[in-house]
Amino acid sequence: MRRVVVTGGSGFLGSRLVRALLDQRINVKVIDTRYGELEGLRSRTNLEFVGIGSDEIVGGMTDSTLVAEAVTDVDVIYHLAINWNGASWKHKLPLADLFNTNIRGTLNLLEAAKSSNVKHLLFSSSAAVYGETERTLRLNHRGETGKATEETVCRPELWDGDPGPAYAILKFTTEKLCLMYHHRFGLPVTVFRIEYMFEGREELSDGANIHVEDVVKAFLLATLNKKAYGQVLNLADRTPYMSATRARRLLGWKPTKTVEFLSSARPEK
Repeated sequence: MRRVVVTGGSGFLGSRLVRALLDQRINVKVIDTRYGELEGLRSRTNLEFVGIGSDEIVGGMTDSTLVAEAVTDVDVIYHLAINWNGASWKHKLPLADLFNTNIRGTLNLLEAAKSSNVKHLLFSSSAAVYGETERTLRLNHRGETGKATEETVCRPELWDGDPGPAYAILKFTTEKLCLMYHHRFGLPVTVFRIEYMFEGREELSDGANIHVEDVVKAFLLATLNKKAYGQVLNLADRTPYMSATRARRLLGWKPTKTVEFLSSARPEK
């Protein structure tokens, strides 16, 4: 792996993944409309920004020419971008515009990946696709619950947590588009359904359960790993309603940073 693209690389997960890739001396192109959390890395010689300052509705990833040029001669794509005003989780634009922007951008990326013979595309999805989990997994209204596996029927329209059911539906739709390009055109694709990530105590106290560094590790373990091609993998820890068994089995993934952080965060007796 010599050259990669990270869409949405300036965000919470993307910026940490970019840093990990740069530390491995990999050439990274970031497709984003802002520098965000990568502002301090602009001088890195193996980091290139594409689309900075673009209009989020008619520029950036919606510009097929820009995307095609960015993906040329790239080995791997990490697709983390989503136009949803993630800072507040409240979308300010009409849903029609948001769906048009995100779906068009993803299709531009998939077409470019297919044309450029990209070796692997990894997509960041969400646990929200299962729907509001306790409700989704309730059996026969008896209050019994089970763990969501990758085969569990998804009901994103039932998701009532942040940032709402439309977000969950968009993530699920994007998953299926990526997987269609895998099955129809042979593009190696991996989808991660990620639970609520944290880096510090603030997110943890809000119900987060998986450290962002463990998510980055999963992406790196899966990259160009044939066992991960065509797979949907849950990433979660310490939750009674979502299983990460497949990621552990196929990738040897262990959320060690999560366990480490939780152990250190416990009050001493």
